[in-house]
Amino acid sequence: MFAEIKAMIQNQISGDDYDREIVLWINAGVADLTKTDQIVLPGDCDITAVQDTQTGVWTVTDNSTITDQLVFAALATYCSMNIGNPPNIDYLERTYASLKKSMRTSKIYKASEGATTE
Repeated sequence: MFAEIKAMIQNQISGDDYDREIVLWINAGVADLTKTDQIVLPGDCDITAVQDTQTGVWTVTDNSTITDQLVFAALATYCSMNIGNPPNIDYLERTYASLKKSMRTSKIYKASEGATTE
């Protein structure tokens, strides 16, 4: 999941310098979708970034099971909105709101009866 989202925002970010920040915003985006909007994601997000104390290099571990392209698009947009100072922030905010609306109204991203989004 990390690699797919990073590739989607590569025009904004290149190299590995922002990997830790991308992980932070992916996890924040997942929380926004699931806790704020009660969207049920088709799989688990399990991404961490750990810094090597010797070299200072961050290593990303991604054990996520999400493969849904709409989720990737929403999270890539969320990352793009929050990393740096994007000149197209208004467009990104509208796009993210539209993606969330699509997910909220789709049966695919709703909990079955009795299920929770926690």
